[in-house]
Amino acid sequence: MKKSRLSRRDFLSISAMTAAGVLITACAPAVVPSDEPGAEAMAEATVAPAEEAGDGGTLTFSTGSPWGTYSPFRPTYQYGYSSNTPAMLTHSRLFNLDRNNVPHPDLALEWEVSDDATTYTFKLREDAKWHDGEPVTAHDVEATVRFIMTQATNINPQRWISSLVGGQDFYDGVSDELPGIQVPDDFTVIFQLTETKVGWHLSATTDLQILPAHIFNGVAPEDIVEHHAPAWYTPELNIGSGPFKFVRAERDQFIELERNDDYYGGAPKLDRVIFKNFGTADTQFIALQKGELDVWKVPQDFYEQVLALDNVDVNLVNRNYIRVFLMNYESDKLSDKRVRQALAYAIDREGICEGLYSGLCQPYNSYMEMRPWLAPGLNQYEYDPEKAKELLAAAEADGAWDPNNELIVNWYYGDALHQDIMAAIQQNLAAVGVNTQLQFLEGTLVSDAAANCKYDLMYQGWGFAFPEDYNSFFTDADRCTSPWGDPDARALFNKTAATVDDDERRTIHEEIQIKLNDELPMMPFLQFTGPLAISKRVSGFDEDAQWNQYYPWNNGFANAVNWTVSE
Repeated sequence: MKKSRLSRRDFLSISAMTAAGVLITACAPAVVPSDEPGAEAMAEATVAPAEEAGDGGTLTFSTGSPWGTYSPFRPTYQYGYSSNTPAMLTHSRLFNLDRNNVPHPDLALEWEVSDDATTYTFKLREDAKWHDGEPVTAHDVEATVRFIMTQATNINPQRWISSLVGGQDFYDGVSDELPGIQVPDDFTVIFQLTETKVGWHLSATTDLQILPAHIFNGVAPEDIVEHHAPAWYTPELNIGSGPFKFVRAERDQFIELERNDDYYGGAPKLDRVIFKNFGTADTQFIALQKGELDVWKVPQDFYEQVLALDNVDVNLVNRNYIRVFLMNYESDKLSDKRVRQALAYAIDREGICEGLYSGLCQPYNSYMEMRPWLAPGLNQYEYDPEKAKELLAAAEADGAWDPNNELIVNWYYGDALHQDIMAAIQQNLAAVGVNTQLQFLEGTLVSDAAANCKYDLMYQGWGFAFPEDYNSFFTDADRCTSPWGDPDARALFNKTAATVDDDERRTIHEEIQIKLNDELPMMPFLQFTGPLAISKRVSGFDEDAQWNQYYPWNNGFANAVNWTVSE
C-alpha cells in the first residue's frame, strides 16, 4: 500500500483537532515580560565611547535564560546551560574540546594517561595569571576540586565523587583528606582514580572551570548555593584567567565582560562581550533584526523569518543531541518487543521533521548521539503503519497486547511546536489502533513520573558528551530512571569503561547499539540541526563557537580571541 505522509497543514490541522485530548498537568510556564529589560542599565554597557572601542567592538548574545544568571561552575547543570557560556570566556579549563571532542591545550600544555587509565597527570603552563595578576598554579586546581566536592556547595559532581580515590569519604565529610588529587609541584597535578575509567578526563575535567584558591578558600559554600546568590554578581569573586574579565551583572538583565589584555593566549580583538536578557523570542527576533543582537540560537518557529533578514547569516549546526522516548518496558502493555517495535514503525518521524520542523531534524535510531560512534546497519524503523499493525496483531494473538490498552505519553516541553508534535504522534498511533493519553508535565512532576514509572512513554532530551557517559545511565540508575536492565547489556557497558583500546571500545559500543536497536527499551526519535543567526558585522566566530551554542556543556570558545564586530 502507498504510505501517506502529512503536509504541514495536515499536521497543524491534526493538532487543532486533538488538542482537547491533551491533559495538561501543572501550571503554564511563566511568561517573560515583553518589554525590553534593563534599557537604562544596559546603555553604558552596550555603547562604548569610540576612543575605547578599538577594532574589536562589542559582541552581544542573548542570555537564553529567564534570570540571566552567572556561574563559573560547570560540573553540574543546576545553574542552567546558559550560565556556562559567559563562564567559558572568563574562566579557563585544563584543556578545551572542539566540536569533534578532540582535546586542545589550555591551562594544561600536556597530559598523560596511565596504561590502565587510573592515573591522569597534567602539566600546566607557567605564564597564566588570574585577572588580579596572581599566578595560576596546580594548587588552584586542587582547591577547585576540593571546593566543588564539598557537600555544602550542593554541586554534587558525581564523576569526581565516585572516581577519585577518597572522593566519597571527602564528600560525606568522613575525611578532610583527598588522596585522589596530588600536587607534586606548582605546575603538576595528578588525579588518581579508584578503578580504570577510560576517557574520564574528557567527561570530568572539561566540565571544570578552574577557580582562584586565594579567593575561594575564603568563600563559604552556602554563599554560592542559590541561583541568584549575591556571589555571582560580585566582581571580586568572579576573577578568572580567561580571555575576558567579569565587569558587572544585574539579575534578570545582563552580564558585561571586558577584554583581558594579559590573557596568556593573546589579547582578544573584541573590547567587550554582553549577555543580555532581551525577553521573549519575539523581542529577541526584533533585536536581531535591528542589529542589537549579534548571535542568536534561532527557535525553529522563527527560522523562516530569520532567513529573510539581510543583516545576518544563518548557519546550520549539526547537533550531538537527540530526543528519545523512554519506555516502561516492564509494564504489561509494553513488555513484548513486538509492541515496542510497532510503535517505532507507526510514527512518521520524517513527516514530522518535514511538516513541523522545517526540515531541521531527521529520524535517529541509536542511543549514541555522537555520529562518529554510530553503529552501521541499524534498523531504521522507517514509517510503515502496515508493519506496525502486523506486529501488534502477532502480539495480540499471543496474549501480549490488548487493543483496548491506553498508553500514557508524558512530555515536558511546553511550546506550541511540541503540542503539534505530540498531536501528530497521537494521530499516527491511533491509525494503527493504539490509543494514547497525552500528559504535559513540568517541574517536580517530571521527576516524580520518571522515578515512579507513571508513564508508558516519556519523551525527553538526550545529550551525553562521551561514549562512556551512557554507562551510568543504563546500568547504575534505578529501574524507572534507567531505560535498560538487561544483565548482558550491563556487562557490555561496564566493559567499555575498562577497555583502553579505542577500536575495541568502538566494537563493544556497536554491539550494544545493535542490541538496543532491536529490543527498544528506549526509542530513539529525532536528531536536530540547529539554526544559528550571526550578524554580518561579526567575524571569526568559527564552527566550534557555533557548535558550542547548541552544545554548551563543552568548550567551543578557544578562538574567542579572534572574534571581531565591525561598528
